[in-house]
Amino acid sequence: MMKIAVLGATGRTGGLVVEQALKRGHRVVAYVRRAGALQASEGLRMEVGELIDTERLQSALSDVDAVICCLGTHRHKPVDLMRTNLPLIVLAMKRTGRTRLILLSAYGVGETAKTASLIARILYKTMFRSIFHDKEHSEAGLAKSGLDWTAIYPVGLTDGPLIEAVEVHPTNEVKTVKGLPLVSRANVAKALLDAVEDRRTIGRRLLVTSTGSVR
Repeated sequence: MMKIAVLGATGRTGGLVVEQALKRGHRVVAYVRRAGALQASEGLRMEVGELIDTERLQSALSDVDAVICCLGTHRHKPVDLMRTNLPLIVLAMKRTGRTRLILLSAYGVGETAKTASLIARILYKTMFRSIFHDKEHSEAGLAKSGLDWTAIYPVGLTDGPLIEAVEVHPTNEVKTVKGLPLVSRANVAKALLDAVEDRRTIGRRLLVTSTGSVR
């Protein structure tokens, strides 16, 4: 059993991470912006504050075993959500001696786009350009952060159920991802928690996609 802090716990993926973590027997600290943002559950503690509230954030992270960051935005305009907040999270972790970070990113961010299909690359450079640019720049310092990090890169997301037909691959071992595959947020939440529980994933970037889409 672990004690896991979840950032972005009120989002569609973050909420599933909280739910699945509790079912696995973990304790969860959800750092949220308003009281009552999540339904009270055994094993769940809610801490209220903004990410910019450094003292509150550090207090929330002070005694956890790992941090799962599920922050995200759906705005299709220039954004700096991750460039602004990921450094704050890293700083808070270092100040509290926490080292294990699991970061939710997206397939198509940075170097991962090279293995995408042509139609996918077009979408990444148009519809998702600002969001992916923000993520790419925020992740540039991960390797030098001093943290035991793992980054998760899911393909297109759906609200479907948890299924078995999902594959997880280190991105540096992927040659091609065919078409525009989809994966459920439930399976992404599972992949995030699996990474928390497996220290062999430290320093790795992992693709989460539907079975049969990877060459």
